[in-house]
Amino acid sequence: MNTSLYTQHSRFWQKNMYVYPVLSRRSRGISIGLNLTPGGECNFRCCYCQVRKEELRPGLPIHLEKMGEELRHCVEAALSGAIFQHPPFDSTATALRRVNDLALSGDGEPTISPSLEKVVQLAAKVRQEAIEKYPTAEAMQLVLITNATRLRKPEVQAALEILAANNGAIWAKLDAGTAEYYARVNRSSVDFEEILAGITDSSRKYRTVLQTLFMALKGENLPEAELEIYIRRLETILASGGKLDHIQLHTICRPPACSFCTPLPKEVLENFAQKIERRTGILVETFAG
Repeated sequence: MNTSLYTQHSRFWQKNMYVYPVLSRRSRGISIGLNLTPGGECNFRCCYCQVRKEELRPGLPIHLEKMGEELRHCVEAALSGAIFQHPPFDSTATALRRVNDLALSGDGEPTISPSLEKVVQLAAKVRQEAIEKYPTAEAMQLVLITNATRLRKPEVQAALEILAANNGAIWAKLDAGTAEYYARVNRSSVDFEEILAGITDSSRKYRTVLQTLFMALKGENLPEAELEIYIRRLETILASGGKLDHIQLHTICRPPACSFCTPLPKEVLENFAQKIERRTGILVETFAG
């Protein structure tokens, strides 16, 4: 299989406005993305993000009817196998020719979108329609990929209830142990404690996967002291009744906006994973650059 497929996460497929399929390492198959922030709206400015400032177009509306048309077409193409007859997906390995999820994500933070609940409802409806035609689609998940800043907002909670009722999961970001490192990497005005509280509260009620990106900054790997405090944060979440399905520990795999961000070596990432697993008992999957 052509492994470069894993780096091809274009938001544009067959001239679609909102829906795009990707071959995802973390999904181990096809992930069908729904772009809730086509204008790039986000309350993070992560130094490793590949979305550049000049690409932002804040305020673009979501047309649900158009999104629904695109989603149904893409789901049908993926479940029927038609997508694998055309580049670049024709080089997908047989074992990966499966649809893992409908992912609510985008060019920014999806929970910012005022259409979040309606889009989750749409995705749930399309999933149910797919199950009626393709029973194997029962395994298809709804996934919210989020920076965890707004998980405690009432409007987001309403969407999470629908998500959970439809084989849903939250993939929540946590890239730091300290507020100082968080400010350096994610560059947000949202209080770090709000993110920790959101992950803790949501993981008590919903299936939650933690996504952590560690990298080298200006040639320096993540400090051991930062890793230690990150592990303590995980221990606190568990002690507070939170549950984490697993951790996806990854590093940079696409060109970042800031050139001083570079990938961690595979062996460093795996060493971090072993330490996290040993201390917390949480399964850690690693994804090198």
